[in-house]
Amino acid sequence: MKLIVLFIVALSAVHADLKTDLTNLNNSMVALNGNITDVNLTSDSMCAPLIALNQQAKGIVDALTAANGNITGPLTLDNETLVLTEALFVNVAALSNASSVLSTDIALLQPTTNAITLKDGITAMLQLSSDIGEMADRIGEMADKILIMSDNIGLMADRILETQVIQNENIALTQNTLLTTQTNMLTLVSVVESASYELTLASLITDGNTLIAQMSLVALNPWNMASKLQDVKTAVNAYLVKVQAFQSILNSDSVQSTMYVNAESLNALVNLSLIMSSLGTIMDGYGIAIEASKNITREATLLDAMKSMLILSADIGKMSNSILEMADQILLMSDNIGMQADQILLTQQLQNANIAATQASILAAQQLALGIISASN
Repeated sequence: MKLIVLFIVALSAVHADLKTDLTNLNNSMVALNGNITDVNLTSDSMCAPLIALNQQAKGIVDALTAANGNITGPLTLDNETLVLTEALFVNVAALSNASSVLSTDIALLQPTTNAITLKDGITAMLQLSSDIGEMADRIGEMADKILIMSDNIGLMADRILETQVIQNENIALTQNTLLTTQTNMLTLVSVVESASYELTLASLITDGNTLIAQMSLVALNPWNMASKLQDVKTAVNAYLVKVQAFQSILNSDSVQSTMYVNAESLNALVNLSLIMSSLGTIMDGYGIAIEASKNITREATLLDAMKSMLILSADIGKMSNSILEMADQILLMSDNIGMQADQILLTQQLQNANIAATQASILAAQQLALGIISASN
């Protein structure tokens, strides 16, 4: 009996710590939003205020990463936790909107600003935009992790779905507004250098297309559903590891390297986002197959399959996030943005469309899994 009491106390402490982390993160984001709104940029004072905002944003990204690492299961979801999670998505959308307004201020100062000061200001503004995008990615990963580790999904399914709708709306708003911010900055710059990662990108595209082919051959039925989705989950996770390994190399190189962005590299980024969209389409197909056969599938098999679907959709979401982050990192490393501005904008628009389609498919897969888990309780 004593062990049971201690276990319950431990779970309560974990839940309380999570709520504390979520509350602190929301407060930090609100504070950053206020600072972005209040900052006063001038032709003579542009870099220092932006760098201060960058440091504050980076601190929030680090805090999100730490909070993510602190989440352990099982978790018992309640309405307060979901409200705090929803607030994160609302706040990151507000930050992206505030940064867009700030980028407009920089554009207005361009005619009266020294070229070197302007270049440094643009770099700092792009970094702030990238940090806000990374916040959105980390928040999405945190929401997925909370969902996967929850032990009362069935009871909270309807409320979780409401949270996902709010999440989707605000992430779409965040991405569109960040694209506007980057567009504002891209109209102001131009320089030159060289370096690229075409071979590695080409390898990722080849592996991604192989994964698409492998997943396309999977035909789900009431007897193989759990085992087949387990295999697919393993294959997707292996590809995620490759994508994140390349991202780590890119992040490490960015500390001391610059990059000449050419059309091939930009096309490769579009192709990677297209792979994500294709994976999302296959997930839609899996959902149709599961819906068609769920009534004649053993409950244990169906629940195992749904657990795999939740993890599978989370991993595809992480890949999508990594690809968007890599695109931002390559942009920050580039010294020839002005020469490739039109192509970069086209790349971003195509990426946005592909990743948006992927997210819609992921949401549909999660809704299906949640609905089935809820019905079984």
